[in-house]
Amino acid sequence: MKASSLARNILKGIGITGMVLVAATNPYFGIRLLRAWKYAHSKNKWREVQKTLYYLKDRGYVTLQYFPDGTIKATLTKHGKTITEKLALSDLKIQKQSSWDGVWRMVIFDVPNYQSKSRRGFTDHLKELGFKYAQKSVWIHPYPSHREIMILRRYYNIEKWVIYLETKMVEDDELWQLKFKL
Repeated sequence: MKASSLARNILKGIGITGMVLVAATNPYFGIRLLRAWKYAHSKNKWREVQKTLYYLKDRGYVTLQYFPDGTIKATLTKHGKTITEKLALSDLKIQKQSSWDGVWRMVIFDVPNYQSKSRRGFTDHLKELGFKYAQKSVWIHPYPSHREIMILRRYYNIEKWVIYLETKMVEDDELWQLKFKL
């Protein structure tokens, strides 16, 4: 998605608001949030937000619903949800701890050939997250990453072929500590 950072932020915000709407069971929460944001910013900024909402609508990422009081309700489309997931994946990071807890995190997978595109995407994301290649379909990392791996395997629809392990002992422990500069 080649869009302004405002478009990305609005799209992410609508995605988050959609989750909050379900949790809050208040269908007007998102509208009130947008209205509060409207009054908190200048008219020029609100015009920019409106232009961006129309941009997102034209691209098929959101649907807009207009109310008599002048408010607009923006809802993600299926295509918008896909884009939001991709944006969330690009923001995915593993937090480096101040001191290592001595536990190794391993991801082991055996994704079948007919899912090769998903397997490639998954391994590319493992590299981006800082995992190191141990051997075929085995990757290792020193910091907690269970949440991130669960998100990735769900996104690539390879959940049944991916296993996340935590272990205290890994052969050649000193070598791995050097690789991760621990």
